[in-house]
Amino acid sequence: MSKQLGSNQFSYGELFSMLLPLILDQFFINIIGLLTTAMISSSSQESVSAVSLVSPLNMMAYSIFNAIAAGGTVVVAQYKGRGETEKIRTAAGQVMFATSLVATVLCTLLIIFSNPLVYTLFGAADPVVKEKACNYLIGVSLSMIFHSFYMGSFAVLRGLGETKTCLRLTMLINLIHLFASMLFINGFHMDIMGTVLSLNIARLIGGGFAVFLLVRPKSIFRIYTKDIFHINSSMLRSVFKIGVPFALEQVFFNGGGMLVQTYIVFLGTISVAANAIASSAFSILYSSGMAISTLAITVVGQCIGAGDKELAKRYGAKLVWLGTFIITLSLVVFMPLMPFILRLYQAPEETLSLIYNLLWIAAIPMPLFWSASNILPCVFRSAGDANYSSISSLITMWVVRVGLGYLFALPLGLGVQGVWICMGIEWAVRTVIYYLRYRSGAWLTKNTID
Repeated sequence: MSKQLGSNQFSYGELFSMLLPLILDQFFINIIGLLTTAMISSSSQESVSAVSLVSPLNMMAYSIFNAIAAGGTVVVAQYKGRGETEKIRTAAGQVMFATSLVATVLCTLLIIFSNPLVYTLFGAADPVVKEKACNYLIGVSLSMIFHSFYMGSFAVLRGLGETKTCLRLTMLINLIHLFASMLFINGFHMDIMGTVLSLNIARLIGGGFAVFLLVRPKSIFRIYTKDIFHINSSMLRSVFKIGVPFALEQVFFNGGGMLVQTYIVFLGTISVAANAIASSAFSILYSSGMAISTLAITVVGQCIGAGDKELAKRYGAKLVWLGTFIITLSLVVFMPLMPFILRLYQAPEETLSLIYNLLWIAAIPMPLFWSASNILPCVFRSAGDANYSSISSLITMWVVRVGLGYLFALPLGLGVQGVWICMGIEWAVRTVIYYLRYRSGAWLTKNTID
């Protein structure tokens, strides 16, 4: 396990010690998400439909400050590769400042405009669904402030390769969310407000503990109040250089997701509910692959920081192949278990059959195209090539998943299955685009830090 890949940057043992917590982290997040969605689904189809409708809005806001955090991870990883301890501390403080500021602004805007957004975008939905969607949007938006503390700390720890600490944080916040949801939804029958309340409590406690891990005296790279509140324009530029293109990509990506939701609404509540439940169950299949994407940012970022571009390229290729293997293994393990997993949602039979169709539509192209289309963009961003990744992702999203998805779903009459078919087509197109970029080596010519 101590064998080196031709360098002194990482051993196989070090990679495995970082990867295993990341895989457990992703599985934990998605399984807890599955269980909480199942609890909401057991309340009513209107509740799970409401959550599904506003999820793209929540994800859009969440992904913006998550993108800023991702930029921070790259900067911290590159300074770690250089061994510049003081700059790591400064970068960590600026990431905390940036994520909390952006989250506060987004939270305020979403709460103020919650009703206009829901009633304008999803006017065709059932009135009960729209009312629940407004309540859910307000509650989740409020939790973003607490979650930004957690995400900022997470970004720093991942950049340092401290994935075991990240796993402990994930377990803390998600277990609190799960047990509080069981209490509020199943015990007190608070329906959708129960999951909102549990989410706010979990993120408040998790965010506070995450910050404590960075500011305590025994922290690996202790940060001080001055690191957070003293603005370092040079460091913020480095963070935003990666984070802003990724944030814009996520805004338009989730905007496309909202458009997809608006025409799925016209297919009826069954289609909306099936899409929501299938998306929740599907997250289990790709959670291990997302762990590889996260690992790529740390590993390739540190290689770039150390000035070893050839090693960064080799790690990029190996991580894509590792992602393909893990995704295939996930399909082999979890697809046979789907009948048991889907029972948790207590969905009607007509909804259940549609869910199975959607999952198989996505599972077929997944081993071929998911890994390259999702891991290579992280490899590029960790080297500072954020613009190319973002622009190409946006073009494929809007042309294939939104445009072609609409054509398949409504004019061609394929319904929500057409949307999922286009998701697989999008993976294939992105794989070709990213493979050509990887082979060209142009992504290795960018600079992120001074």
